[in-house]
Formats: sequence, structure tokens, C-alpha cells
Amino acid sequence: MNEPGVDYDARLAALAAAFAQSLPDKRAAIARSWRAWQAGDAAARGELQALVHRLGGAADNYGYVALGVAARALDTALIPRLEAGPDAVAVAVAALLVAFDQPPEAI
Repeated sequence: MNEPGVDYDARLAALAAAFAQSLPDKRAAIARSWRAWQAGDAAARGELQALVHRLGGAADNYGYVALGVAARALDTALIPRLEAGPDAVAVAVAALLVAFDQPPEAI
């Protein structure tokens, strides 16, 4: 049921704008975690996976389909039991960082 006087389109637009504005910070955090993990910080792997897991879940909601796909691919590559290997993870990280530069798709 809709609440009287609530402009849901405006609320959604505001959420989408906030998400778009947060993308540079999300990209920087992912790149930082990736570099830290590559430098030997074992905890950074978990941070990286948490970041991309959340991004993969949220991106589609705001029309960033390619970004969501790339984030979920990296999230999957980081699942320990799947053993994607360092080369596959590096490729997935690179693809995700490129996807940040893609505009949102029309939904």
C-alpha cells in the first residue's frame, strides 16, 4: 500500500543518485583491498570479497547491470572451495574495475 504524500519515484531517484555518487569510493576500496591482498595481507581477501558481494547485490537495483555481473563474477572467483586460482581472480578484478567506468543500463 502506498503512503499518502510519499513520492516513491523521487525516493528511488535519490537512492540511485546516492549509489552513483558512492561508486568512486567503492572502486577505490576494492582496488585498495586487492592491492593489500596482493602485498600479503591475508585479511584483505575477506574485505575484498565482502565489498564485491555487497556491490554485486546492489548494482542491478540501480541499473548497473554490467557492474553487478562483474562484481558477482569476482565474488564467485573468491570463494575458497571453488579454487579459481590467482590468474582468474586477477582477471575478474580487472574486469570489475573496468565495469566501474560503464554507464548504468536502462532498466
